[in-house]
Amino acid sequence: MNELKKYAAIGGAIALVACWPFATGKIGEAIFKDGIASYDNSVIAIENLSYDRGYLSSTAQSRIHVVDPGLSAELEHAGYPTDIIVNHEISHGLLSISSVSTFETEANKSDFIKGLKLTTESQLTGTTDLLLSSQDANFVNDDLRAQGVEKLFVAASEVSATVQKDGQFSLVYNLPKTELRLDNQSEFIVDNVKGQSVGHYVGDIFIGEANIGMDKLLLNDVEGQNHNEVKGFNYTSINQIKEVKDKPEDNALTSSNKLTINEVVTDSGTLENGVFDLSFEELNYDALIKLVPLLQEQEITPEKVQQLMLSFDLLAAKGFKVNLNEFSADVLGSKVNSQILLTLPEGTARASQNADKLVQTLQGSSELVIAKKLVDETPELRMQMDELLVNEFATEEGDNYRLSAKIANGQIELPNGQKMPLFMLLGFLTYLR
Repeated sequence: MNELKKYAAIGGAIALVACWPFATGKIGEAIFKDGIASYDNSVIAIENLSYDRGYLSSTAQSRIHVVDPGLSAELEHAGYPTDIIVNHEISHGLLSISSVSTFETEANKSDFIKGLKLTTESQLTGTTDLLLSSQDANFVNDDLRAQGVEKLFVAASEVSATVQKDGQFSLVYNLPKTELRLDNQSEFIVDNVKGQSVGHYVGDIFIGEANIGMDKLLLNDVEGQNHNEVKGFNYTSINQIKEVKDKPEDNALTSSNKLTINEVVTDSGTLENGVFDLSFEELNYDALIKLVPLLQEQEITPEKVQQLMLSFDLLAAKGFKVNLNEFSADVLGSKVNSQILLTLPEGTARASQNADKLVQTLQGSSELVIAKKLVDETPELRMQMDELLVNEFATEEGDNYRLSAKIANGQIELPNGQKMPLFMLLGFLTYLR
């Protein structure tokens, strides 16, 4: 009897393993069809054309179609496809479902679309790995040639991602080169764009960390005789939610954003070691999740304007901080460094209807340090600085000028007690752009 039980157990295991590809295949078909059915977009539509499920593998075909009339007409006029057919080769494993998808268009008139390949693997635990790759492609067609475009090249690129069942994801992408060249040999080149994101979306707001870097951007205008080059660009953004126990209406978002540039070369001069560090702190989360979708609307109706104002009023009523932690660079061989810290205290009512009151409520501090050499070589700065020095709003410190102040009641208060309107500082800073 015991031997019989053992054989029955073995037989049951074999039957389970043998039948399981049917189950994973059915699961895969359900995921595929449900995903397409639930996709909702006013610009692009996706439809299932066929699904042929087998034992260890399946084949499927879907269609991506541009439904926005304006975009569809523009693409057709430029000679680009508005319909893309996606062919899926699907494999059923014991614990996962994998697929390889290739793309085609009518008469395969897009080499870029034809060179795309999407590989996915979905675990039964809910985790999905994706890899989208492309081949070298030149997008120039007859329409672009008629407009003087000689080359529009995008090098073979990759995007990979891992998506968890709970919505958490990680994304990595790499675009080695993009090049646009005109008949007159003017050119626009971007080298080695890389980036990654880790986090998740709550509504329309990304929570997590994202980074994008670029080795070089070159803009060479032959007719205008302008040459501009950016080297070593890097941008990092971190969004975090601070939750308040038992008071979700007081949850707040902090967004930290830092941009660094190794060098910018223009016909006017060179900028090096640029840093722009800006943070938004204690933004009311309930107000943001209402505000962000409204800001993304293409058509603004009176009703949406009213909603926009109410959402901003809630944001202002809860208070927040905007901090320019660092804005610095070596300009024309001289150092510029500034900092502005602003706080809007809680309690400002109907801010959208009273901008003056909003400015009067602001509190904070500012500091600007700029080299004398740069001021002397820039007539606009020299004129502004002379006025600030005469009124004792700025002081000399060695090889630099310094302007530091407190901000309150819509005014800037200097260490010597003198005051001036806040807009005067903002006007001065515009010369540093």
